[in-house]
Amino acid sequence: MACEELLAREPTAVPALARRAVELITRALMYMDDSSGVVGDDLHAMMSVHAKACAVAPPDPKRLAAWLAKLRLDGPGWPDFELRDYAAALGEKGRHELARIVEARAATAEPDPLGGAPFGIRILREQLAEISGDVDHYVAVLANDLRGAWQYRKIVNALRDAGRPADAEAWAKHGLAEVGNPIDMDKLRDVYVDLLLERRAGEEALTVRRTTFDRNPTDTHYLQLRDTARRLDCWQNLHKTAVGRVRDAIDTNPAYAHHLISILLDEDEPNAAWQTAVEYADAIGEHRWHELIELRQTTHPADVIEPWQTLIEQRLGTTRDKYRYGRAIKMLRRLRDAYRAVGNPDGFQTYLGELRDRHRRKTSFIAKLDRARL
Repeated sequence: MACEELLAREPTAVPALARRAVELITRALMYMDDSSGVVGDDLHAMMSVHAKACAVAPPDPKRLAAWLAKLRLDGPGWPDFELRDYAAALGEKGRHELARIVEARAATAEPDPLGGAPFGIRILREQLAEISGDVDHYVAVLANDLRGAWQYRKIVNALRDAGRPADAEAWAKHGLAEVGNPIDMDKLRDVYVDLLLERRAGEEALTVRRTTFDRNPTDTHYLQLRDTARRLDCWQNLHKTAVGRVRDAIDTNPAYAHHLISILLDEDEPNAAWQTAVEYADAIGEHRWHELIELRQTTHPADVIEPWQTLIEQRLGTTRDKYRYGRAIKMLRRLRDAYRAVGNPDGFQTYLGELRDRHRRKTSFIAKLDRARL
């Protein structure tokens, strides 16, 4: 963009220009539909240019601190930025000014619904501590507001990067004892397992994976167990037992059939995945059926006829999808291909006549069906 080109020729002019562009785009986004995210991406890019420009030609650090505080504390929630990108431009003077502003605002701010400081103040405190270079201070700030596993992971990563794996491991273990978002907990567990493997505590790492998998045998936990076991060269001994654990889980909760199918597909066992879907058809969603049918239709066209018919009826029966008729016709074309592949084109015409009769009151569908000339 033009600002980046200008940065090479006249760097001192860019910080003010980029700042003005950021302010204009930020204001515009308050009054426009950016569901595509294009303008938001442009704003992010412009903020990056501004940070680069400030590093090359630093503006007054106190004014920069005040502007960044205003963006975070008084803005509509965008643009997002990281103080580490402005660390050099802020310098010690700018950091002190920003910290002063943050604490002044914190003294009068209403607490958030959970009783802590508002988000903007929390994130600025954290990022100021991060760029201070004092790991213990950064950990203390994060530890002051441990809302979830992602906060523990920040602490663990900071300690790990600082060459303090024992402290990192202790914090990870502490975080995993809490209850939190499953995705964030999995990410924290990944770091914990890596730390265990790095200190050659392979049995402990495998125990963590097996305990998690046994408690909730999902496809994600299966893959995590497999990865760790392969690193320890013991997956061959665990493979059948792990798959069996998922099969046992289905007896209690048929929803685990979805996870078993994912596992079987990942293990390159499409036939077993198909049989699982047929056995637990009521527990398999439409998206999964489409995936399996696409894999099956070329080699076993007869097998997909009944599933296609079921999906078509389900699609025509829903009232929540305004595109249901068009989607049903697309499936009808694939069903016709299956009938042709088994040498029974007349069978498709018979089915189509019965379908038309069953849904004759859906006049819009019948009209689309006529235009499709199936």
